[in-house]
Amino acid sequence: MNEAPFTYDDIKHILVERIGFLESEVPDDLSISFVELGMDSLAVVELQLTLQQDYGVTIPDGDAHVAVSLQEAIDYVNRQRQLDRVV
Repeated sequence: MNEAPFTYDDIKHILVERIGFLESEVPDDLSISFVELGMDSLAVVELQLTLQQDYGVTIPDGDAHVAVSLQEAIDYVNRQRQLDRVV
């Protein structure tokens, strides 16, 4: 597993490669919510599964809706990866 911080480029890669966005459709504004991007619940689940499988992040059921924007998702992944390393 990659130990480097999870970044905008990482989430953009997921949105393009796994969710189906064009690169030009992924905004630079990190405050944009997934709803504003037009992602439905299935796309959000795909994002969560990718984060768990490819980035080793544990996302408890209760946290499924904690990260609603690009920045919140990036911050969440980095926090969880830090916690997972401690445990």
